Amino acid sequence: MRWGGTAILALLLGTLASAENGASPKVLIPLIVTDSHQRLVSGLTPASLLISEQKTLVTEVSLLHGADLPLELGLVIDTSSSAQNDGNFKEILGGAKDFVNDIVRGPEDRIFFLTFATKTEATGWLKKEQLGGVSLNVKMGGGTALYDSVAIACRERMGARDWNKPTRRVLIVISDGDDNLSHITRDDAASEALKSGVVMFTLSTRMSGNRVRGERILEYWARVTGGEFFTSLTRKEIPKVFARIKEMSDGMYYASYVPPASNNRVHEIEVKPAPKGKLEVSYPRRYVWLQ
Repeated sequence: MRWGGTAILALLLGTLASAENGASPKVLIPLIVTDSHQRLVSGLTPASLLISEQKTLVTEVSLLHGADLPLELGLVIDTSSSAQNDGNFKEILGGAKDFVNDIVRGPEDRIFFLTFATKTEATGWLKKEQLGGVSLNVKMGGGTALYDSVAIACRERMGARDWNKPTRRVLIVISDGDDNLSHITRDDAASEALKSGVVMFTLSTRMSGNRVRGERILEYWARVTGGEFFTSLTRKEIPKVFARIKEMSDGMYYASYVPPASNNRVHEIEVKPAPKGKLEVSYPRRYVWLQ
């Protein structure tokens, strides 16, 4: 699938034209690293990776364990008519509830919930002890403003990444991928995700094995931000998928380094295994240096 990189780059630069240049000491790049059998790699070292920015090799890199960082989690749920008609929507919601109870555990961890159809409704940030009193108002029906809702989750809840406060930012989107009401494009939504520094895990509510346009968009967002896309989930697979997302969220690393060209606002990066390393790396291909 094509990246749509030119469109995203233009959107990012346009929205950041008035931002001040700054020099926060280090950037944090989320990395999900697996071996040839799709098992998460533990004990990763900087020597295992080659990181480049603007085709310039970064020589001084440290790695942080994602599980050591506070979690900022957003759960974005499509409650439109089209999602309602999909087979295992209720089962996916049940799996999401169990997932949240398992992964939000530290005193600094926090989560918000956002539901959308024609309109978007969101909670504020919630800590572990506040989850027991939360009741999601899942009213099914209406059209779909998916792109707008993802942008709102990233811009108004997550906000721009603060490089001085390392956190692990994860956004889970449960949807069929359809959109018929948004005022922005998929690339606008992707640019907001990149600015906020989230890793997106996207779950399609469709059961059909045929990949449709909406699912390709969900897959695109996951790829752009360094996450993963899941589709055609059976009831037995749903708990396994959420367990996998938890495993990846806890097992990710963050590459920390001083950008070699810190005056640039939009940074293009490439992360590869070191020579002879049989690793696969998921990561965002761009990030935004906001000060």
